[in-house]
Amino acid sequence: MNREEPLKITRISATPLAVPFKQTHVTWTGAYSAKSTLLIEIFTDEGIVGLGEAPGIPLPEMVAMIVAEFEEFLIGRDPFEINAFQEQALNSQSKAGLVAMTWNRFRNVANSALGGIDMALWDIVGKATGQPLCRLLGGKLRDRVDMFAWVHRKDTDEMVKEALEFQKQGFRAFYLKIGLGLQRDMQDIAALREALGTEALIRGDANGAWTPVQAVQEIRALERFGLDWVEQPVTEDDFDGFERVSRAVAVPLCIDQGVNTNQLAYQAISRRLADVVCSDLHRVGGLMAFRELAGMARLANIGICRHAGPEFGISAAAHLHLIATIPNLTLGNQTYATTIADDIVNETVSEFEEGALPVPDRPGIGVTLNPDKVAKYSKMYRKMREAR
Repeated sequence: MNREEPLKITRISATPLAVPFKQTHVTWTGAYSAKSTLLIEIFTDEGIVGLGEAPGIPLPEMVAMIVAEFEEFLIGRDPFEINAFQEQALNSQSKAGLVAMTWNRFRNVANSALGGIDMALWDIVGKATGQPLCRLLGGKLRDRVDMFAWVHRKDTDEMVKEALEFQKQGFRAFYLKIGLGLQRDMQDIAALREALGTEALIRGDANGAWTPVQAVQEIRALERFGLDWVEQPVTEDDFDGFERVSRAVAVPLCIDQGVNTNQLAYQAISRRLADVVCSDLHRVGGLMAFRELAGMARLANIGICRHAGPEFGISAAAHLHLIATIPNLTLGNQTYATTIADDIVNETVSEFEEGALPVPDRPGIGVTLNPDKVAKYSKMYRKMREAR
């Protein structure tokens, strides 16, 4: 880029989209054939458009409202001034900070919006400078990022068949939802262990399904199967309960929903509640915030696992750039790339190589939108909302 005047942000758009799944997702909270996400586009006076994405939790319209509130702090601004905007949003004494603080009372939803905006700003910087995002973050430490295979809960034989197919493709880590009843969990995990062998890493995510007492009982019953870890055994707001479980079981624990902010992550890491922290840039509000989280964990010799919500290729690619720069990344990270039925980007982000995804090498995040697919999944989302 060769210009005397800095770029200026002229407009921001936010579009709710449905994310279609290849097969139904089953957890203890219910079964889902699709979920939602929010496409964020930031436009500049030079025609460069930054792409971002934010989880549609609890509703993409709510996240879009927050994006609209932040818009007044971004219009006319140089998109390179990412740190200045983030500091403004983090400062509770500023107008932008009050917006973030107010909305974060609702399941931390402001951080989701901030993460999507941050993603789009970094995409603009990469496109304007001709550099891939990972280089802007100091350079990648790995060319490919190991992912885990998501084994969906269904008939045990079908689960084993799916897991073995993933193993043939080179996956070494396998993830399933647990908390659907001890007997069923034991039956399915026993079958997976027998089929996959002793070297496979099997991880169970309870999504806060248990009380501390239940968690201890259930995890002790599952210890015999050599689980790599159990994720979020108790509710996200019960740090004392998490600590009770951690001290009472031999299986390593991973904390996920419990660290929805870096302030909470600091508390969890200081108390050494878990052996692994699972998070993403939406949980903590941006790329630099995620790197801060990873740095805190590294000082305590705790691993970082990338969390994923329902997402298309924009968020998937941005996270690949980001976690490729993290030293204490675990083997096997979360992705929806094996589970979504389609994408809204033209590039193939989910081309696995031995269970790993290559880090994009194009400028910015490295993806472009397919307008027809955006229109298709915008329409699908509207139909989902009307059907409720």
